[in-house]
Amino acid sequence: MPAHLAGLNVHSKADAEKDEKRRQIFEAALDLFWEGGFHAAPMAKLAQAAGVPVGTIYRHFENKEELIHALYGDIKGQRIKATLADYDPSLSLRERFDRLWRNGFLYCVEHPREFRFAEQYAHSPYLRDAEKSIQSELFEDLGRFFAEGYRDGVFKPLRPEILTALISGPMNALAARAIARTCKFSEEHMQDVIDACWDAIADRH
Repeated sequence: MPAHLAGLNVHSKADAEKDEKRRQIFEAALDLFWEGGFHAAPMAKLAQAAGVPVGTIYRHFENKEELIHALYGDIKGQRIKATLADYDPSLSLRERFDRLWRNGFLYCVEHPREFRFAEQYAHSPYLRDAEKSIQSELFEDLGRFFAEGYRDGVFKPLRPEILTALISGPMNALAARAIARTCKFSEEHMQDVIDACWDAIADRH
């Protein structure tokens, strides 16, 4: 191996091992948080579930609060990436909205642990600092989507946080019911809900 590449390969291997440990810890945390919430997962219990020494967790995260923030940022990024799958800016706003809503809903239903964690996080004091710690270019595509809707007068002149709540509120509520298997959704039912959410944000005047 050339000498100038040796250090690079060692560094890459170390980074891969670090990422794998973080993923291992995240997976254990999701399982514990699913079972009993944030308070039911002290670091010692988390280390046992992850199959690592407690010291290993503290090498990656200063405390449980930092771990929870990091996990939320990771899940938020995954959800946005899944929501933007096959996103095509050349489509109409309505066509893009349908795809974004369907992608977001299916991600929640197919990732119940991540969805429940994000819901727990959203109703906890942790959320106050969340947006400060999450930086992603993925937000730019969503930002342009909403900016275009406002610019062209397609969306109601409501504050962005209200507009997004009219979309995410029904999506999250229905995803929770689908995960709990208290109701089933056919493609027709899903489209009815998408239509209702569009009607809630679209300016008809």
